[in-house]
Amino acid sequence: MVAAQLVFRGWALFPSWFYLDDYRLLYDARSRGLSWSYLTAPFDSQFMPVGRLLAWLVASGGALDWTLAVSLTLVLQAVASLACLAMLCSLFGARPAVLLLLATYLTTAMTLPATMWWAASLNQLPLQAVLFGAVTLGVRYLRTVRLRWALATAAVLVIGLLCYVKTLLVVPLLVFVALAYFASGSPLRRVRHIAATYWPGAAVVVALGGAFTWFYLATVPSLFQAAHHPVAGVLARTMIGRSLISAAWGGPWRWSTENPPVGYADPPLAAVLVAWLLLVVLVGVSTVARRRARRAWALLALYVVALYLLVLATRAPVTGEVVGRELRYLTDGAAALVLCAGLAFLPLRGAVESSEPRASSLGAALVARAGLVPALVLAVLVSASGLVSSAAYAHVWHTDNPGDDFMHRAQADLLRAAPVDLSDEVVPDDVVISFLYPYNTTRRLTSLMGARVRFPRVTSRLAVLAPDGSAHPALIHAFASSGPGPVPGCGWKVQDRPVAVPLTAPADGFHPWVRVGYLASGYSPVRLRLGSTTVRTEVRRGLNQIFVRTSQVFDRVRLDGLSPGTTVCVDDVAVGDPTPAEAGLS
Repeated sequence: MVAAQLVFRGWALFPSWFYLDDYRLLYDARSRGLSWSYLTAPFDSQFMPVGRLLAWLVASGGALDWTLAVSLTLVLQAVASLACLAMLCSLFGARPAVLLLLATYLTTAMTLPATMWWAASLNQLPLQAVLFGAVTLGVRYLRTVRLRWALATAAVLVIGLLCYVKTLLVVPLLVFVALAYFASGSPLRRVRHIAATYWPGAAVVVALGGAFTWFYLATVPSLFQAAHHPVAGVLARTMIGRSLISAAWGGPWRWSTENPPVGYADPPLAAVLVAWLLLVVLVGVSTVARRRARRAWALLALYVVALYLLVLATRAPVTGEVVGRELRYLTDGAAALVLCAGLAFLPLRGAVESSEPRASSLGAALVARAGLVPALVLAVLVSASGLVSSAAYAHVWHTDNPGDDFMHRAQADLLRAAPVDLSDEVVPDDVVISFLYPYNTTRRLTSLMGARVRFPRVTSRLAVLAPDGSAHPALIHAFASSGPGPVPGCGWKVQDRPVAVPLTAPADGFHPWVRVGYLASGYSPVRLRLGSTTVRTEVRRGLNQIFVRTSQVFDRVRLDGLSPGTTVCVDDVAVGDPTPAEAGLS
């Protein structure tokens, strides 16, 4: 089953491509190199040395090496899936019901958005593996009271904290499991029992969580923002009321593609209502048929509330309700769902209190008589539905990924025409959105392609990337230009004396390009003066051009410094932004 999941995820991943923050990670890795300061530098308010290490491996493996990135992602997925199997077998024993829970995790679409987006997978896949591993080792400690299992649990948590700050949510989850299943009596009595029996391990885990929280708050820029009450309500409806509930039952079945290649959960209302009805039935059956099932659902509810509050306090104030339709913020909820469903229906081995059939319950008798058949049918339907939803999500990344098309086309053209003098411009928003500046510039993106590209201030052959990524010779869309020169058939004649070519409007100083078209009698140095800036370059015999980028404000271009006997006719000076010519680079 795990191998089949990896094959399916490989089918989804290999035809896909990098997206947004992926380019930032790769550029940082390539420009800074492997160092302690690089590994520990926060990335978008995330402390993720392990993710930065993996990004460095991909960046050093070649020009935009998507194959290596996907291979590492599949390794992380394999670790998470095997950790899920290990947790289920360790907690509940090797029984058929374990395979049903495993199938739910392996096929859910809830985890796919954070897997397709490579930067998110560097955080979310380790978190899933750590949650499963920490619960496995933590329960082993609760059974045996051997300190080595507590230390092993802490070691796994350390790995998780080096990947993603949300690993902190695993600590209260472990505390809940200890209080709910390895103690009895009143809440106070349970706390006293855990404190008296497991204080060494509890001290290690709680101290680790507290120390990391202090370190994170002290060194990493905070994402927390003031939450707005109108956002809180609509976020709860979209994130929990529609996205989570539908994904838990194999949905969301339909994706909104308003921001490709990312798909937002857009489940049909009727399907959402059915999903809620199924949840009520499931919780009701477990409560009627088994003792202590409600505490498992309480744990799941608390974990979901924690996910909701984190999104409400960090992302929602900026993005609004749309973030509630983004399943990658619910990724680890799939891991919590599998754990809690197991705790609700299966006995936890070695626990003081655990889920067990009600001795005199009609519901328990009916469930026992029905056996695994209803659960098997439900698991098959949910898993098949999850695969269909996942395939639909992957299809968007395969067929409607503007960044994929742009980057591949640019890379092919620049490699074929190298070396290329390229204008440093921002790429379209659907490739890299503008608020990620300067990571949305051609200078940074082409540095990842392995092409010989230069970004000179002065050149005779300027190229520019078209909106589709193809490379073209640059034309200047002028907002200022020269008028007709005084010399018929020549325009502005430059020889041994300086000549100033006036413009129809002053240059605005916002880094425009100046194109000087000329006809020269021979090769010669030349000096151009643009306001207070002086540029030294050369002219070549025949009909040619010079491109100069400047930030000066000026209303004329002054030319001088020619070799004796050289004549240059300037018939066209244009100041403006580069636009692609129809023909591509030869």
